[in-house]
Amino acid sequence: MAFDWHSATDAEVDYEYSPSLHALKPLAEYLDEYHRLSQGHDVHALRKSGQPLLMYIHGGYWQRLSAADSLFNAPDALRRGVSLHAVEYTLAPHAQIPQIIEECIADVLSVIEELQPSHVVLAGCSAGAHLAAMCARDERIATVIRGCALLSGVYDVRPIVRTPTNDPLFLSAESAAEVSPQLLPPIFVARALLAVGNHESSEFIRQNAEYAELLASTGADVQVEVVEHRDHFNVPYDLLREDTKVGQWVLGSLGKVSV
Repeated sequence: MAFDWHSATDAEVDYEYSPSLHALKPLAEYLDEYHRLSQGHDVHALRKSGQPLLMYIHGGYWQRLSAADSLFNAPDALRRGVSLHAVEYTLAPHAQIPQIIEECIADVLSVIEELQPSHVVLAGCSAGAHLAAMCARDERIATVIRGCALLSGVYDVRPIVRTPTNDPLFLSAESAAEVSPQLLPPIFVARALLAVGNHESSEFIRQNAEYAELLASTGADVQVEVVEHRDHFNVPYDLLREDTKVGQWVLGSLGKVSV
């Protein structure tokens, strides 16, 4: 029987929305890895005018991580001649999700205006995929990006209300629905990748598929992937790797390889 968060217990919902319980290795190891792989990069060297641009919005359930720990794709970006920008935003509880969305929109628009890239892909993982999806609902962004790479996202935020993750978010069922792209009228984005690791809970796999269906209903060119040997935390490593399905889609959208 398929999982139904409406009828499940709070503990069961929390299990489904605790990605570290389904991951290939402990969360602490991934966090240390993000930090280590993101250090020592020249941010200015990663942002060159006129190049293809990958903009990445980090996850952390809107309450942890940072742009400084989200440059793990820098070596791939430099090798491929792709500009890389990690979006920064204020974390909960110091900001709530509507403010975080507005901060991300402002940052995305500012960097595009500054760099005048030849192509743009907007990507995010987990809560970052949610934020990227909400950013892409802004027509100023939707009209200039080549596509969205949405990884392991939460597009219906309402189940989070049932979990301890909500403690610093202060969401109600109503306010969660208002920031859920799955529940809002879809905005057309020309191309989208919806990818999730196969080592994830059934709920993340379901949300990935259902948001893909919603985007496809607008006529968007949508690719859906359940990626082998990947979990919630390592799938973003593939964003600029040409030997992966995620990387092939992103690089193709950036004009670097044929799709």
